[in-house]
Amino acid sequence: MDHEKLPVFGTVKLALRWGVFVVRRHWLIILIFALALVAISFAQIAVVAQGQVQVPSVLFSLLSLAHWGLLSVLSIVIALLTHNEVLRGAAGLNAQTLGWGVGRVFGYALDVIVMTVVSVLAVWLVGLAGMAIGGMIYGIKSQGKAVIGGWLWFAAMGFVAAAILTRLPLRLPSRALGQPIPWHEAWHLGRGNSVRLFCANGLLFLAMIAVALLLLAVQFLASMMGLADLSQETITVQSQVPIQGQWSFIANETVSFAGGSILSVWGALLALLGGFLVLAEAVFFFALLSVAYAELKRIHQQPPALPRVDPRF
Repeated sequence: MDHEKLPVFGTVKLALRWGVFVVRRHWLIILIFALALVAISFAQIAVVAQGQVQVPSVLFSLLSLAHWGLLSVLSIVIALLTHNEVLRGAAGLNAQTLGWGVGRVFGYALDVIVMTVVSVLAVWLVGLAGMAIGGMIYGIKSQGKAVIGGWLWFAAMGFVAAAILTRLPLRLPSRALGQPIPWHEAWHLGRGNSVRLFCANGLLFLAMIAVALLLLAVQFLASMMGLADLSQETITVQSQVPIQGQWSFIANETVSFAGGSILSVWGALLALLGGFLVLAEAVFFFALLSVAYAELKRIHQQPPALPRVDPRF
């Protein structure tokens, strides 16, 4: 049994230091990625703004899909860079970091999908079991107890999701190194430290919230100075959709965006800064996962302590 536990504050502190190091080392890559994301966002707004009468919603949907797809791929590339920087050494956009072809990127994405599906199924099964047991025990007569039981099962679902999403991701750093450990080993690696992993992620999340609030303060200041209008504008988009080639109907879609800020240089710079910070914040979470993985590997692989021997014998 492992008696040593993952140090929460020490892990977060080390993750912050590694995150700053990776962002400073690869700031140009992160900036280019942010520029690509902002360009797609501007293309979405241009499609809506130029077609206030009738716009094919398919084009807007394709741009939205492209935005999320690109964000996913770029996030995985940043994850591979961060994991390799922390666990292996100097990394770059090369085969040693990204692997040959798209295999390592695809494998990382597949692992994320597996974790998401497992967590959703587990939470669904726990919720379904809670509903069945609650219905059998309390029935309809005891509404107060049913409410309490519902909250307890809701907490149980949250606990299951948190356990899965803090322990199974420990496989991702090994995937980034090209030597993925089995799922059961990743689960075993976090044994006894699920709460500590959850708390570490929570502390880092609070730190990232502080950075996001700073960005909002800058946006608000720019709006007050008249450099960027952050007021929301809405446009109703109409698209005619055929049904079975004979009948059709008109679908109305309302899209909101910060129209004024997009049309100004300062607004574009703020959007670019926001995209950069989103990707940079992801670096810190990948760094935390790498640090936690390395520390837990050390804890579980260290030899067991020898029993003390009475010096009189």
